[in-house]
Parts: sequence; structure tokens; C-alpha cells
Amino acid sequence: MIEIFFNSPHEAETVHNMLDHERDKWKAEIVRIKEHGIQIMSNDPIEMINVLLIPVIVRYILKYKESHLMLSIIKDRFYFQEPEEQQQIIHIAEAIIEGERSEIPKVDQLPLRETPIYEALAEFIRPNLSFALPSFIKFRLHQYVERLNKYIEIAIEEYKLEQEYQTFIQSLRDYAMNRETKVNVLHIVHEKELTVYNEQFAKLSQDELMKYIDRSFIHQHPMYIDASLLAPLVSIAPNKIHLYTDSPDFGMVRTIQNIFLERVNIYPRKMAGI
Repeated sequence: MIEIFFNSPHEAETVHNMLDHERDKWKAEIVRIKEHGIQIMSNDPIEMINVLLIPVIVRYILKYKESHLMLSIIKDRFYFQEPEEQQQIIHIAEAIIEGERSEIPKVDQLPLRETPIYEALAEFIRPNLSFALPSFIKFRLHQYVERLNKYIEIAIEEYKLEQEYQTFIQSLRDYAMNRETKVNVLHIVHEKELTVYNEQFAKLSQDELMKYIDRSFIHQHPMYIDASLLAPLVSIAPNKIHLYTDSPDFGMVRTIQNIFLERVNIYPRKMAGI
């Protein structure tokens, strides 16, 4: 018999339901006790611990407690107190965990989060044990929390970079909005590179584009700005950009859209007709 206690009846019910979903496979009896606890009994307690209880508790911690642990790390170790900032960092960390941000440096070097939870539970749980899961998480999952901390560190670095990028984009947007338009309409065709054409679809050479660059703005700008494309575009400040691409999520395509907003129309590459 094993008894586990939680912070609330709701948490106990959640784990009870997760265990109950599996109990027919492992012939375990699971009952609620004292409102915020559960009791698990089995004729083969060792097998029940290894194949039922530990995997379920690991899934519960990852699904229901991990975001709270990340929030504590963000607040207590890194001193981010604004709820909006906290949620953005958690969102990035969760995207890293789900494998959705593989482009971020060092992500592929992050250690598995699950392993120390399994190891701590396997070392701790035994038959005829009564324990509180919140205390177990607080006092016995230090290695897991340290691994989680590494995810948060990278998420914070990425959050800061994204904030810098947004500031960078906003400065270019403001500049282009307030600058006198030099060419009313531009066409940009995205093949291996992005090539700029004027309203008559005559290709603008790199030398021609460079002539439009406002050097004072570029020198004063706090971040690097691509001199071959972005610098000429914001200096030209066109009223309309027709951009032809088969990869609308390509980085520079997205950047142009973010700067010029409704001034940009996106078309399939074939519509360029060249």
C-alpha cells in the first residue's frame, strides 16, 4: 500500500484519474483518502510502482507542475516580476521543450528533464510508504529543477533577443513611415536571394540600391542593419511592395512584412512572371 497526499482535493483527483485510467492493466486498487490524498494497493507492489505509479507521477509533474516550477525560477532566480514577461518566457521555454524552437543555439545540448524525476522516484518510492508529493518535489527534485533552470536560461536569452528585435523593427518602421518616399512601388522576387525591381519591373542593381541609403541613419542605428537590402528599402520608403515568394516564413520576408506592414503584398513566386 502507498499513500500520496497533495496540496488540494483537485490535485488528488487529477492523479487519481490518471492512475485509474491505467489500473486495469496492472490490477491496482486506487481510492481517495482524506479529501486530498490517494491510496494505491496491489498484489505486486514492486511492479505497480515501476510500471504504473512512477510513470504516472512523472507525467503529472511534467504536465501540471512544471509551469509553476518554471514561474518560480523566473521570479526567484532571474527576478522577472512582470506577469506578461513571465508568460512570454514560459511560452518560449515550453516551445523549446516541445521541439518547436530547434533553431535556437544550444537547444540540442539541453539535458532530458524526465530522467532525474524517474531516478528520484525510483530511489524514494517503496511499498508501505506515505508521503506528500509537494514535499517530494521541493526537497528531492533539485537535479530536475536545475535542468529546468537551463531551459529557462536559454528562454530568457531568446526573450531578450526577441525584445531587441522588436525594438529594432519598430525603429525601422518609424523611420520608413516618416521618410519621404523615393520610389512609389517596388517589386521583390525571392529565389535563392531577394532581388529588387522598380515599378516597371526593371532590376535595380546593388549600386543603384546603395545610392538610396541614408548614411546618417545607418551610422546612428544601434543594431546591425543589412546594407544590401533593408537599408535601401527603409531609405526608399516605398508606398507599396509586391513581394513574390514560395517561402512566406523566410526570415527576411517576415522582417520586410514586419517593417512595412500593410504596404506589403505577398504573392506566389510564379506570379512575378520572370
